[in-house]
Amino acid sequence: MKSRGFFPLVVLLFLGTVAPWAVEGAGQAIKAGVCPSIKPAQCLIYEKPECQTDWQCLGKKKCCRDVCGIKCLDPVAIMNRAKKTGKCPVVLGQCMMLNPPNYCERDSQCQGDFKCCKGMCGKACVSPVKALHSLSPLERA
Repeated sequence: MKSRGFFPLVVLLFLGTVAPWAVEGAGQAIKAGVCPSIKPAQCLIYEKPECQTDWQCLGKKKCCRDVCGIKCLDPVAIMNRAKKTGKCPVVLGQCMMLNPPNYCERDSQCQGDFKCCKGMCGKACVSPVKALHSLSPLERA
C-alpha cells in the first residue's frame, strides 16, 4: 500500500476515536433540560433500551426512562432563574466540525449547579470550576 493512501486512513481512524470524547467532554457534560415525567401506565412488553447516555441521542434529545423502557426523548425546559456560581472550565482543544451544535444557550437551561459553557464542539452543560479567590487557604493547597 502506498503511503499516500495510508495517511487518510490513519487520520479517519484518529478522528473516529477522538470525536466521541470531544463531544462528551470526557463524561462531565450533559445536555440542556430534564427528562419529561412518566405518565402512570402499565407496560405489557418492555422494549430494548435505545440509549445509555444523552450523547447517544440525536440533536438535543436526552436518554430518558419511558413507560416501557429507555428512549431518546425531547427534554423539558428547567425553570430556574437563580444566578449560578463558578466559572466555565478552560477549553484547550478546538472542534474540527463546522458549526458544531449547541446543547444549551443559558445557564438556566442546565440542571443543578451545571453551567452552559463553550466546549470543544459547541456549548453543553458542565460542572463549573470554583474561582480561586473563593477557595479557603486549605482548599488552594
